[in-house]
Amino acid sequence: MLDISISTRLDNETEPVTTRPTMGTLLKLERFFKLDSAIESLQRTKLEHLAWLAWESRRHAGMTVPTWERFFDTVVDLEFETDNDVPLADEAPPIS
Repeated sequence: MLDISISTRLDNETEPVTTRPTMGTLLKLERFFKLDSAIESLQRTKLEHLAWLAWESRRHAGMTVPTWERFFDTVVDLEFETDNDVPLADEAPPIS
């Protein structure tokens, strides 16, 4: 199982909120952005994908969140962490 956490703080919050995307949330990421693999996408770590995961994870946790368009405009801090010892993919992501 992937051990992923995303901490975000919106402009109206004083403390960051940490969420853990579920497998279902990762599948939604693939469908929303029409990705071949959410896992491989996270290796390339596109900021929009991380923000969307944070937004969807908050929704999944039952939190009241603004619309997606409003959410990414109000994020002031975003931190992505993984505690996996095993890389998400067999190859390192491209450097350039």
